[in-house]
Amino acid sequence: MNQLEFERVYQYELTPKQKKVLPLFLAGQTDEQIARELGATHRSTASHQLRNISTKFGFPPETEPDYRCNLIEIFAKYKPELVSLKALDKCGHIVQNIRFPEGPEPINSAFYQERFPIESRCDSAMKEPGALIRIKAPKQMGKTSLLKRIRAEAKKNNYSTVYLNFSLIETNKFTSANDFLRSFYAYIMNQLPSAPPLQSWNQDIPSMVNCTLTFRELLKQLDGILVLALDEVDKLFEYPEIYENFFPMLRNWNENANESEIWERLRLVVAHSTEDYGRLDINRSPFNVGFPVRLEEFTEEQVKSLAIRHGLDSKVILPIMSVVGGHPYLVRLALYYLVCQDAELGQLLKEATTDTGIYTEHLRRHLETFQEHEELRTVFRQIVNNNQPIKLEIKNRQIYQLDSMGLIKISNNFVMPSCRLYQEYFCDRL
Repeated sequence: MNQLEFERVYQYELTPKQKKVLPLFLAGQTDEQIARELGATHRSTASHQLRNISTKFGFPPETEPDYRCNLIEIFAKYKPELVSLKALDKCGHIVQNIRFPEGPEPINSAFYQERFPIESRCDSAMKEPGALIRIKAPKQMGKTSLLKRIRAEAKKNNYSTVYLNFSLIETNKFTSANDFLRSFYAYIMNQLPSAPPLQSWNQDIPSMVNCTLTFRELLKQLDGILVLALDEVDKLFEYPEIYENFFPMLRNWNENANESEIWERLRLVVAHSTEDYGRLDINRSPFNVGFPVRLEEFTEEQVKSLAIRHGLDSKVILPIMSVVGGHPYLVRLALYYLVCQDAELGQLLKEATTDTGIYTEHLRRHLETFQEHEELRTVFRQIVNNNQPIKLEIKNRQIYQLDSMGLIKISNNFVMPSCRLYQEYFCDRL
């Protein structure tokens, strides 16, 4: 259930009695206590109401034996202010199964924070003929986690899906456009039994045309819609010969959908980091067409929701956000250490900007970038060395890059570090 569906049930489908029972249950009261609050003589009154409430939220007791915990979890996700730690304690598996925040969140993870209404908009866009959805954000902002959920929704609609992470392609496949496109198509072919074999690849015509013709045959033979999810395509930015062929080809496929029922069957979902840019011709790349999705930082309510699902008091929210803002990975990492490593909040935040803190790997990755790019380092040093926002006279290339890296915020022509972590760490090192 997404947030839109949740809000509809919560606002319009609960009876007056259910609206009295629900907050008492989420406060951690027992069925007996709830029954007494309602003036009922038997606990079954509360049990009956909770079963009906859970069914409305998609957790029917006959198929969801843990329906009460499921109900607590979904409210911790979408209405965290209503959920008490006492209620969470009754479903201790939430706290016990916390994995290190590395890589995408599994589909059924209790710790995936939905970006309402982004998910529902992506699902709607994917149903449009010839759709192209492009997801962009700095690293560790949740692009692959969102991509997983788009694919899951596609499968619910009985669409064929192919997922390709470009960081997993062997380096030797990037030596020429022809070798790369053959490998690209071979990977798709291996996931779709109906795909035409590579023997149909005509060596006498350009590789882009070859790949397009072969892919068109695939779409003709395919029964239904194909969602092609391409992750970490920024890997190609290192290889101009590849992206100068590949990106215009994707754009051409998307444009073909305007005139061809065959190409309408293709839905492209492209995810890329905004940290590393090659010299892309924006008029030929796929990154200025389709439905754009930029992942932003979590809001205070979203961080609160995550903290509650970790079994933490909401008092930890403001101290964490005062250092790292709403950066998804940095927030999750702090919550993980507080719960699973018994870290003390004050000490964790005190060491955050040091080389022994929990964020050292994340910070050093950016530091290496500055060591390699003097002009970028000079501009960012000026920003972090000022205690006040700097008036932006012109948005030059370096400002654009820093914004794309997630290191700065721009507001009303003023620029500042995006969080205190970056200001304090880089002020000492640049």
